[in-house]
Amino acid sequence: MTKVWNLLKQEEAICSGDEIDVLPPVTIMPGMPLPMADRGLTLSVLCELIASGRAQSKAALGRVTGLSRSTITSRLNYLLRKRIITADGVIESSSGRPAHKIAISPEIGVLAIADVGAKHSIFAIADMNLRLLGYHTAHMDLEAESPSEFLTKVCQILRDLAMRFAGNRPFRHCVLDLPGRIDKEADRLFRPPIMSGWDMFDAHKAMEELLGCPVTVENDVNARALGEASVLSVKQRPVIAVKVATGIGAGIIDTGDHILHGFDGSAGELGHTSFDPKNRRRCRCGMTGCLETTASVPAIIAAYNERRPKSRVDDVEELIQRLRSGDALAQELVINAGRSIGQAIAYVCNVLNPHKVVISGLLVDNSDELLTEIRTSVYQLTRPLASRNLTISRSSIGPLAGVVGCMVLGVKTTLSPGYLLK
Repeated sequence: MTKVWNLLKQEEAICSGDEIDVLPPVTIMPGMPLPMADRGLTLSVLCELIASGRAQSKAALGRVTGLSRSTITSRLNYLLRKRIITADGVIESSSGRPAHKIAISPEIGVLAIADVGAKHSIFAIADMNLRLLGYHTAHMDLEAESPSEFLTKVCQILRDLAMRFAGNRPFRHCVLDLPGRIDKEADRLFRPPIMSGWDMFDAHKAMEELLGCPVTVENDVNARALGEASVLSVKQRPVIAVKVATGIGAGIIDTGDHILHGFDGSAGELGHTSFDPKNRRRCRCGMTGCLETTASVPAIIAAYNERRPKSRVDDVEELIQRLRSGDALAQELVINAGRSIGQAIAYVCNVLNPHKVVISGLLVDNSDELLTEIRTSVYQLTRPLASRNLTISRSSIGPLAGVVGCMVLGVKTTLSPGYLLK
């Protein structure tokens, strides 16, 4: 079986959903309060509850929503006629007759998911019942090609995956996440420091033309944060997810399961904020003193190679091997980075008071030094009330967090009132 977090040094691999034996149940919260009078909103919420597995029978839907049995029956009959839902077996009961189990119909189509990183990407196909059908891990350099060339390859991979895992079912929606902040008004990347040529490129339009379905574009760390939150209990929100990789970014999920984008889409820009007044290093974004100049994975590797030029480290996988072998310099540099990242997270915790902080990235997924130092710094620097119930951990779904977040975002969008009945 393929463990979802064990993708380190793995060559390009294709895995079916049946091989993902450790992925926790994924749930989504209804986007609207219940009960409600608006018919379109009611249909949307019923579908979200069915898709998430929280209520998959008439009786369960009635208990969760507070809607009358006649209203539930009427709405479900409509959804059945539209082939949006379908009967999917029975739910056994210890007393009385078993209830008919309801699911989102396969006829509605599938989700295409592209979780794109600077060097590593994961592509996946999922259905509308929050089931991951299959995924493909790939080492792809985001800056090696033009945006159009890169996305053309992405779409070909997605089409191949769909043919393998979804047969002839069409794409209903595509979710693409990218390592840069999205201008929410223009729906385009805005000056991404690690993606030359992508500034204001219309990835949304390019993907729609290539795949022939609606497309949602999101920041990669926001998608990861949504994925992390979706496998936690409701009581563990707000959640802040921090990814430490080529860049350092944060995604914020509020108590209502919404991504906090801010007014323009720049919320969570942790890596390009200066927390150390003594740091005068020039960042690729054009500013000086950014956290990424000393604590990102490339910065750690550059510092190592500067001090030990005859024993260079080429990539994050090799850095992890040095840590595991007890290399004192690698440990020193990673601990220093963890201290700086922890200081930055502590500032955010004092302002936003999250219940849970999740740290991810290949370095933290496969070593203990970084996470340990981050925890130490955060607990030392946060105010007592902000840290009283705060938990800090690595991801429970590892590299698949972005894929899960895209899946949740795609299902919620597809089942929203504006999309559902199109």
